[in-house]
Amino acid sequence: MSATATARVQGRRFASQPSAVEGRAQGASPASAGRAQDSARPALRVIRSAAPSRSTLPFLAIIILILSGALVASMLLNAQMADTAYQMKDKQIELNVMNDHVETLRTQVQEASAPDSLASRAEELGMVPAGAPGVVDLESSSLSGGAPAEAEKQR
Repeated sequence: MSATATARVQGRRFASQPSAVEGRAQGASPASAGRAQDSARPALRVIRSAAPSRSTLPFLAIIILILSGALVASMLLNAQMADTAYQMKDKQIELNVMNDHVETLRTQVQEASAPDSLASRAEELGMVPAGAPGVVDLESSSLSGGAPAEAEKQR
């Protein structure tokens, strides 16, 4: 305890106990009044001072950790979003290249399936155009009408 500790009175003064002022008023000498006051004075005791307030350091450390964690999480999320954006851009470029390739293939198929292209390819393979169609009579087993296709004579 410190030397300047606070003291509190243990008891209360009762009406039967005269105060020092009352003792002087009744004509008692100051010395006898002091002795009377000493005997009537309640016992004093030393009490503890107010407990020191808790340190705010742990609270501040927790707040700083929470804010730091939020900042780091925000930065990581931002970096992840940027990385995802670059990946999306690369995939979009790849998709555009594939769409161009598909469009090129469609154009080639349409050109190859055109009637004049088919006729020229058939001639290259040695095919001839079909002749006039004929009708087969099943009862007489004869062919009526039509003409066979004539191929060019090969040398």
